[in-house]
Amino acid sequence: MNVSGGILAGGAGRRFGGLDKGWLRLGDRCFVELVRDALAPQVAEIIISANRNLVRYAALGHAVVTDDVGRGPAAGLLRLLESVSHPWLLCVPCDAPHLPPTLARDLCDAQWAEEADVVVLHDGEHVHPTCCLVSRELAPDLRRYLLEGHTALWRWQARHRLANLMTTSPFVNINDAMALENYVKAGTA
Repeated sequence: MNVSGGILAGGAGRRFGGLDKGWLRLGDRCFVELVRDALAPQVAEIIISANRNLVRYAALGHAVVTDDVGRGPAAGLLRLLESVSHPWLLCVPCDAPHLPPTLARDLCDAQWAEEADVVVLHDGEHVHPTCCLVSRELAPDLRRYLLEGHTALWRWQARHRLANLMTTSPFVNINDAMALENYVKAGTA
């Protein structure tokens, strides 16, 4: 398998009152555990990008990297790209607890069909730039982009051969307390 997996868990958690989203719970499991378990069968290795609770993340049994140029998803993606062992990185956010079981295969198929350097997930309503397949060769360009003071991940992705993976099922991204409450009320947890 030529794909490494990366989990973005380095956010400040502002929409959760500063809590580390990776350690929020759905039932008896933490977000990061759910994401890791869904990602693991699809990739050859997993690396976690985090900026706090590093020992706790490392206890999950995977390498942990921290941002060194700015903050935000693009900075986390950079560190993941610079750390992977395989030519492609499947990057996912830690607040997407129910990843499709065929996500890696579907992103790779889209990459191959479009000859893209970046493939992002599109659920029919929204593009999800933090759920993407990216060529490791783009790491130097992303570092330059961040050093120039840019931070928008989607803008950087658009600078490259970009493809969208269209999916008919909604991509669940629980990025604030209300979304978590609604998710639990809907009985999907």
